[in-house]
Amino acid sequence: MFKKGFFKWLGDILCSKWAISLLGLLAISLLIWFGGPLVAVAGSEPLSSPVSRLTVLLVLALLWGAINIGSRTKSKKQNENAVKTLLDGDKSNNADSASKKEIDTLRSRIVQALEVLNSSSLVRGQSVYQLPWYILIGPPGTGKTTALNNSGLEFPLKDKLGNDPLAGIGGTRHCDWWFTNKAVLIDTAGRYTTQDSNSEQDSRAWLGFLGLLKKYRTRRPINGAIVTVSLASLLTQTRTERTLHARAIKHRIQELQNQLGMHFPVYVVLTKADLVAGFSEFFSDLSHEDREQVWGMTFPEKADDPERGVVALFNREFHCMLRRLVERMNTRMQSVRDIDKRTLVYEFPKQLRSLQAAADDFLKEVFTPNTFEEAPMLRGVFIASATQEGMPIDRVVAENSGGLGLGQIPLQQPGSDTKGYFIKRLFEEVIFPEQYLGTDNRNHQKQNLWLRRGVLASCVVSMSVASALWLNSYRWNKALITQASAAVDEYQQLISPELSEDTDVVTLVHALDQLKNIPAGYSERMLDADEVERVGLYQGDKIGQPAKAAYERGLQGYFAPYLVNSLQQEMATNDSYLEYLYETLKTYLMLFDAEHYEEDQVTSWFSVFFERMFPGEVNIPLRQSLMEHTKNVLKSGITGVGADDDAIQTARNILTQMPLSERAYQRLKIEYIDSHVPDFRLTDVLGAESHGIFERRSGKSLSEGISGLYTYSGFHGIFQLENKRIVKNLMEDSWVYGDELLLGESARKQVTQSVNDKYYRDYVYEWTQLLGDVRLKSYSNAKDGLAQAKVLAGSEQPLESLILGVQKQLRLTTLPVSKNAKVAGAIAGNAASVALEQRKSRIARYLPNEMPVVELELPGKEIENKFSEFLALNENDLSALNESLVLLHNYLAELRATGDRDSAAYKSLLRGETQGDLNSALSQVKDHLPLPFNQWVNQLERQTRKLAKQGSKIHLNTIWQDTVVREYKAAIKGKYPFSSRARKEVRLKDFGRFFGYGGTMDTFFTAYLEPFVDTSKRNWRFTKSIGVSKASLRAFEQARRIRDVFFEPESQFPRVEFGIESVYLDQHISNFKFELGGQSMMYRHGPTRVMQFTWPWKGESSKVRLVFTPPQSGHSITKNYAGSWGLFRMLDEAARHRSKTRKDHLVKVEVKGNRAELQLLPSSVAHPFWLKDLERFSCPMKL
Repeated sequence: MFKKGFFKWLGDILCSKWAISLLGLLAISLLIWFGGPLVAVAGSEPLSSPVSRLTVLLVLALLWGAINIGSRTKSKKQNENAVKTLLDGDKSNNADSASKKEIDTLRSRIVQALEVLNSSSLVRGQSVYQLPWYILIGPPGTGKTTALNNSGLEFPLKDKLGNDPLAGIGGTRHCDWWFTNKAVLIDTAGRYTTQDSNSEQDSRAWLGFLGLLKKYRTRRPINGAIVTVSLASLLTQTRTERTLHARAIKHRIQELQNQLGMHFPVYVVLTKADLVAGFSEFFSDLSHEDREQVWGMTFPEKADDPERGVVALFNREFHCMLRRLVERMNTRMQSVRDIDKRTLVYEFPKQLRSLQAAADDFLKEVFTPNTFEEAPMLRGVFIASATQEGMPIDRVVAENSGGLGLGQIPLQQPGSDTKGYFIKRLFEEVIFPEQYLGTDNRNHQKQNLWLRRGVLASCVVSMSVASALWLNSYRWNKALITQASAAVDEYQQLISPELSEDTDVVTLVHALDQLKNIPAGYSERMLDADEVERVGLYQGDKIGQPAKAAYERGLQGYFAPYLVNSLQQEMATNDSYLEYLYETLKTYLMLFDAEHYEEDQVTSWFSVFFERMFPGEVNIPLRQSLMEHTKNVLKSGITGVGADDDAIQTARNILTQMPLSERAYQRLKIEYIDSHVPDFRLTDVLGAESHGIFERRSGKSLSEGISGLYTYSGFHGIFQLENKRIVKNLMEDSWVYGDELLLGESARKQVTQSVNDKYYRDYVYEWTQLLGDVRLKSYSNAKDGLAQAKVLAGSEQPLESLILGVQKQLRLTTLPVSKNAKVAGAIAGNAASVALEQRKSRIARYLPNEMPVVELELPGKEIENKFSEFLALNENDLSALNESLVLLHNYLAELRATGDRDSAAYKSLLRGETQGDLNSALSQVKDHLPLPFNQWVNQLERQTRKLAKQGSKIHLNTIWQDTVVREYKAAIKGKYPFSSRARKEVRLKDFGRFFGYGGTMDTFFTAYLEPFVDTSKRNWRFTKSIGVSKASLRAFEQARRIRDVFFEPESQFPRVEFGIESVYLDQHISNFKFELGGQSMMYRHGPTRVMQFTWPWKGESSKVRLVFTPPQSGHSITKNYAGSWGLFRMLDEAARHRSKTRKDHLVKVEVKGNRAELQLLPSSVAHPFWLKDLERFSCPMKL
């Protein structure tokens, strides 16, 4: 027994929260003590010393103690709040004086009970809040309080206060609190269950009480419910009363489940078993231990048949109980001698059997599941007797005595010595062990579920982050070591004993890159990693210092000789580029002369050298590496390599051959070609819109201009101020040349003048090249031309702005001065000449405080003379230029604004507008402008004329194709006489409408072309170009000749008069007849005569008929030439057989061997017969 208690005590201790947390603390402490020295953070080991580890362990122990004490304090406070709230809540339900006294007594007893519980060795460290709580419900008088009082449970306050929670056990008015060493039992008033006295008040009090339980026992408000039902009630109540009783209990159980939000076990205790006749006599022989056993039945947690529930097992289990009673009855009958008692013993099973149906109906009413409510968890039904009071009820005899005439069995009321039957072990062995069977509060479950999920997720995330950090640190440092090792291996492969400064520079640079880029080395690559990547394993310090030293040795051993040798080679191979040779020599000397060393000079030279030696984008990385190594070696200085005196002397000898003036000017350009003075850019002078109308012949951008050195500001702000200084500085650079230059004042003036001449020459060249390179963009349509003209004539006035901007840079001898004399003095001081100083003194004496614009004559006349024509342009010239541009814009705008722009272009040519004011204005402006502006104006003039011609041509072609070409295709093209082989003929009306006076061709020419064509000569020509080709003009010339020979004036119907004379006829033919329409000529052998004919004959009937009549024969030989053009077909046929016919007009005809000769006699020299224009005429599709 002792061992069992000891192990239970030990198990409770080891399973307690504080013991588990203590074991965790010990594990962490061991890990810190033994593993702490192995941890490094950012290169430091914070837990390497025992003192630091002990400090950490002490902090953890204090933290563990604080957490446990805080948890205990919180639990105690929570318990006190719960009890206090419950007491206050109970107090609020009792407003009368009697209830107040009763509650005060209850409060006093509960406080004493808590003190006893907390001091008890059985529950030490366990609060009332932590004990299981059970609630007892049942109708009034069912013996709830009596059952607890006689249960035999251990009540810690028994010695001080007795067993009763309140004085007397006659009934519970509100609720009683029973504190055992294992559980808290809440005995509720029976009226809370039935709620039949004051239903509204009882229901409100009941629900309020449940709310308090839920609030202060949030996890599991109760561990179970004990429902007490009096067997006396089952014996005496009607079916209806039992049903109401059962429904009331069912509602209370449902309210418990719904309000507390949990599912808990329910234990049904059938009390007052002593009121069943024979109970006391049947069990009177039981000992104290036997009376404590459990009498009843337990059900499984889940039913095999969910629809019926576990309550369906009641009848079966009840039969088992009755069977056991019958078995005991036989033994008990033998031991009882009193006949009346024996009778009661014998009848007791039957008495109990008579209660089965009522109990079954009652239980099923309460616990049978339905789909609308959560079925209660019925754990068992038990029978108990707490006290033996009252007269037993003999239901068996009562039911049978009436019919059989039996008398009542004499029943005796139990004595005052009451005993509890079947209660104690029911609580201790059945109910209390199942304290965890009930579920937690649903809200609490959800909160705990999410809390556990959160804790689990936090743990997973924390472990993942920690693992990732360590893994990342491991990988990072492993990569650090791997890269360092790889860099060293590659460097050793590249650097061989034969390596020297003559080795391929790419190999040398690559090798030095490997040394420089060793992680944590000279370049400190990977040192910018954050602390997370360095956690615990940082190896950078162990790698960095040796890597830096190796890189510096490589620089001095290999790269420094390469730099020195490069300078020497450049000096030896560039003796013809004296200025470059000077810079190279100066750089070379600086490497060995700390007094004159200038870092910018040296790095700039090597930057230019590397760009020249390794050009192109592909070598950008190589150049960057070379410059980086160069800067690094210059930081520490070049050691181990000496200067070559012979190379220095050779370079000096070459440099001293260059004239001093050339040195000075070259120095000036080197120092100031990229000075702070802004370059002159066309984009700065022109407005934003003007950028799109100009271009450079060379293809350069407009933003590429002239260096600031060759601008007005450069001339006065740099050249005039720095010219003498440069000459002077040459003296100071004598250390480069190796000697002292001693110049007199006259020599210095000569050098200065020579420098001036060189500068003036380049100044003129730069501006001449720029002006000659800029031009206006060409345009080919009215839209582009209008856009360009709009900009030219717009507010930006680009031509005027450009002229003024260039004049400002070229007019060097004058400068507007205003405000005060100090400005004039400053300008005069910049001129640095005696004459200017005198002018300055005179101006200073006579100028007022505020003065008008004064022009001072400054140096630069030599440059102005070269641009005298350009500088001569004045406001009138610019005004005339702008006016001509406005005229140009207006003309193009009008041309484009018209609905039919091409027609407008033609009309403008017809009216001569492009030859009028606009051309006159452009020509006048052009004559007064210098190059290249006169070329630009001339270009505008040409493009405008070209645009007008193009529009005119389009306009004419549109009309031409809509009228002439369409008619030509329909009536003329491919038909005779224009196609000699064609079967179809041109109708005479169509012919006349197309070629006659006022016809299609004649009308078009008269309306559109005649004003521009000179027709006085045989070969027509255009007097003004309107975009029509000369070949097209030939077609009109042919059409005019066709009109003249076929038509009479003002007629559109052809009429040709001619004569025919018969000059020969075969002898065997008696006569020959020629017919044309209704006209005819008969010829017999004899004198010839001329017959006049007119073509065509009346209307369209103009066919030709040849008739040969032989002698003495009635059959004539004929040949017909049908159609209106039959005459011309006959003549063409004759010309094909005899080519001379076209000239001598002798027409020979032959029909079946019969011949005749006719002489054609045109009425005019200009006749249509064999007219070449008919054969050659072709109407062009486009003019």
